[in-house]
Amino acid sequence: MKKLLLAVLIIAICASMIAVAGCAGSAKPAAGSGSKSALPPPPPGTERLTLANAGLAMYKFELPAGQTWGNYNKLTVDYMVDEVNITKNIRSGCMRLYGNYVEKDFIDDWGTKTVSLSTDAMFANKIIDNAGVSWGTLGAVANEWFTYTYDLTGARAHGQFKKENLPASNATGPFFLALGITSQDEGRINAITQLVKNVTLHHATNPSLNVVTFDSGFKGNTSAAYYANNVTRELGPAE
Repeated sequence: MKKLLLAVLIIAICASMIAVAGCAGSAKPAAGSGSKSALPPPPPGTERLTLANAGLAMYKFELPAGQTWGNYNKLTVDYMVDEVNITKNIRSGCMRLYGNYVEKDFIDDWGTKTVSLSTDAMFANKIIDNAGVSWGTLGAVANEWFTYTYDLTGARAHGQFKKENLPASNATGPFFLALGITSQDEGRINAITQLVKNVTLHHATNPSLNVVTFDSGFKGNTSAAYYANNVTRELGPAE
C-alpha cells in the first residue's frame, strides 16, 4: 500500500513539473520586448510603422534636378489604423514632423541608423510641425485611409524650434524628415501601429515635380527616437 501511494505521489509530482514547463514555454513575451505580432505582410505600396515613446520613422527626400526647397509648400501622408490602434494615446496629443536632419546627425544603434532624441539639440528644436490633434480631428476612422498635411514653414513649430533648422529656400538637399503617429508610452503593446503610403513633398506649382518617397536612404528601421527599438518598419512589396 505504501509503495502504491509513493508511486502515485511521484506520478503527480512529474505531471505538475510537466505542466509548469509547458506554461513557461508558452508564456507571452513581456511588453516592450521587441517581439513582433503575427501580422500579415503590409499591402503592396505601403509600409507598416509601429511607433512608441515619441519615435518617428525617417524619410529621405531628393529633389528633381534644378529644384530647391523653396519650390515645395507642403508634405502629405496617407495613414490607416485599425480598431485597436485608434484607441491608443497619440504622443502629447500632437502630430509632429522632425527635421531637417543631415547625414552627420545619424548614429548607429544596434545595426540601424537613428537620430537620438535624448538631447534638445536633436528633439524640441527640430520639431518643424507640432499641431495639436485627436483621432477625431484627424478624421480617422478604423481601417480607412485618411490624409494628413504637414506644415513646412515652421508656423506650427514647437516652442523651442530653431528657425535655422529649416532648410534655406535655395537648398537642394537631400532632406531627412521624421514622421508618423507615435504613442505616449514605451513598449510594443502601447505602440501605435499604422499603415503608411504616398509620403509626398508637393511642388507649389507643378505636380509633376512632386517627390514621393518610400525610403530612408539607409537599411533597416531608420528613425528619430530615444531608442532604436521604439520604431519598427515593415515594407510591403512594390505595386
